[in-house]
Amino acid sequence: MLEKKDPEALKAISKLHTLGCMLRYTALHHLLFAYLEHPMLVMTSANPPGYPMITDTHEACKKLGGHVDYILTHDRIIQNRCDDSVVRDGKILRLSRGFAPKRLKQDLGDFCILGTGPELNANISIYRDGYCITSPHVGNVRNPATLAYLKETVERTAHFLGATFDVIAHDLHPQFLSTRYAHELAEETGAILMPVQHHKAHIAAATTEPCIGIAIDGVGYGEDGTIWGGEIFAGTVPDLTRVGHLEPVMMPGGDLATKHPERMLYGILPEEETLALLASRGWDPTALAVLEKQVERRFNVTITSSTGRVLDAAAALLGVCRERTFDGEPAQVLETTAVSGRPTLWDREFTTENGRTILSTSALLREAFSRMPTEKTADIAASFQLTLATGIAEIAVMAAEEKGYKKIALSGGVAYNQAIESAIRKTIIASGHEYTLNTNYPLGDGCISYGQCVWAGTALKQNRK
Repeated sequence: MLEKKDPEALKAISKLHTLGCMLRYTALHHLLFAYLEHPMLVMTSANPPGYPMITDTHEACKKLGGHVDYILTHDRIIQNRCDDSVVRDGKILRLSRGFAPKRLKQDLGDFCILGTGPELNANISIYRDGYCITSPHVGNVRNPATLAYLKETVERTAHFLGATFDVIAHDLHPQFLSTRYAHELAEETGAILMPVQHHKAHIAAATTEPCIGIAIDGVGYGEDGTIWGGEIFAGTVPDLTRVGHLEPVMMPGGDLATKHPERMLYGILPEEETLALLASRGWDPTALAVLEKQVERRFNVTITSSTGRVLDAAAALLGVCRERTFDGEPAQVLETTAVSGRPTLWDREFTTENGRTILSTSALLREAFSRMPTEKTADIAASFQLTLATGIAEIAVMAAEEKGYKKIALSGGVAYNQAIESAIRKTIIASGHEYTLNTNYPLGDGCISYGQCVWAGTALKQNRK
């Protein structure tokens, strides 16, 4: 992943300030370019969004023929899919070709453990005999085709390793297809089932030492039945206590608010000014009235503390992304907008509830709203990111000082945002604490299956003592 010299360049390919690029890395690539007059190709791995890569030439021609100019084929049959890896600033976004299967030495005891992963950006991990092996990227397990690929990956990897599962670790969310598969496989094999909360798996993937753990991402099923995603924990895996988080806010329509982030904006700021803004942007009066009533009556409204959803709402407020067309788009467009801005640190508003410190994101959005008439959009975007990140880091630092921990760990997909990660890192280091980031695995959900194995193995070893 490279940054554009001119953020406005190649907008037809990428509306972001970054562009995914790869060099020629096989003999076939060099031969191909030897016959090309143009120095670049725009290529696809032959998979529609949300589905596994197509491995059959006839199927590829049938499904992609109307979308691409050429299809590069071979007379060798593809036996095992492996998507392209993605790396940005040395951080792995997608663990796949060249990085996976990944083998990491890890003492998790004598049990053979399978981690079935999350729902989005999934892979699987198997622990056996002192090593944890993580598969290449599988994808979003939301349809039968990708679920079949997940099962195929488990079966193939287990066969290569000679693995017979004693324990199957899975996400806490009961409706995930990967969770249902874990239950089915446990019935077949007699393995022990171990549910692992999504964000605690993030911290387990980062460190097993005593720490304060920051997990910032899109969504993950919380232990209280709400949707988490802006979490601060204290302790040592598997004994992590939630000591702080972002303000719980409303997601009107649940997943619909992720596709239409202006719904998320109203869920956080259910005020007349927000309704007036949406009306000025062409919202149908009936749709606005329905949204207002939905929030007022809490009908089909999910509660979330997600960092990603707050960034979505900020992108909607500033008008830089009003509809999501790919995963993470609003937050990524907000980051691109902020690149040219000059950030200033705004006031942070904290409250305490049930012994946990909470950062008010509604106050932060309200501050951004108040600055829109007089400040540049890029400056507001940059300041919003800086203040949000600083507030999250400050909760972690306060918890570290209160609990007596030296190490503060960061994980979660939002940490790919350079400005947010940098602000968190600087705040932690300035406080005199040790900052750690997992560099062996993706910061996003590509680390979850590994974290599930670590969590399960550590818990089992602890229970044996």
